[in-house]
Amino acid sequence: MQTDLEGRSAVVLGGTKGIGRAAVIKLAQSGASVVIQGRDARAAQELIAELKDYRGMRLFVESDLLSYEGIDTAVRTAKEAFERVDIVVASGGPKEPRPKLFVDTSPEEGIATIESRLMPRLHALHAAVRYMGDQGYGKVILLTTDAARIPTPAESMIGAAGAVVMSLTRSLAQELAGLGIRVNAIATTLTTGTPGHDTFLKAQASGSQEVIVRAFNKVAERVKFRMNSAEDLAEYVLFLASPESDQISGSTISINGGLSFPSY
Repeated sequence: MQTDLEGRSAVVLGGTKGIGRAAVIKLAQSGASVVIQGRDARAAQELIAELKDYRGMRLFVESDLLSYEGIDTAVRTAKEAFERVDIVVASGGPKEPRPKLFVDTSPEEGIATIESRLMPRLHALHAAVRYMGDQGYGKVILLTTDAARIPTPAESMIGAAGAVVMSLTRSLAQELAGLGIRVNAIATTLTTGTPGHDTFLKAQASGSQEVIVRAFNKVAERVKFRMNSAEDLAEYVLFLASPESDQISGSTISINGGLSFPSY
């Protein structure tokens, strides 16, 4: 996709790895200045060096996605450095708790699973509204999971968190329209070029029979076209970040290589 984001500023949460990293590259190639949030300073500096020939600036903020203060710091950095925040991409998240069958999940693990998948997105929304509200324009892009739409073994709690993200996307798109803020979500499944896929490959190579490994094996077998790559998701992030999508808000699109076709 060819688009020009020169003069726009973006924050990519979870921007040092996987889908977030691919999104940083796409946004930078289009001329945006980007704040990269994450915990891997070395990976961030390598990414910044890789993008040095593109227009705009790149800054790194080391902080924790589970902390509102950590996310607020990243968004505030963009506001202070670039004088505005046009785009907030909420990607990334902690690896734990791992997917687990509900019958094997304690109440405490269930709560932790929902919090780890939901709170980074909720924090991103709060911070985005705080710094976009007086601009009359802004775009929030939330990465979530197709497990919210399609029952997936061992991902009932993860899917529950994703369903909340989708509901927030619809309701806040309406609520924030008066401020000129668009809110959209992208639902995905197993995606190559991400830490989650790397973990799956290692478990698969070891012969693991974990339920999630068996489920992801079925994903690889059933996909109609090919498995997602991080770049596939980043292309749609770029579209939602661009002026060409200004008429879109409240949407959740499933990008899954034809694995399934959600009815809503």
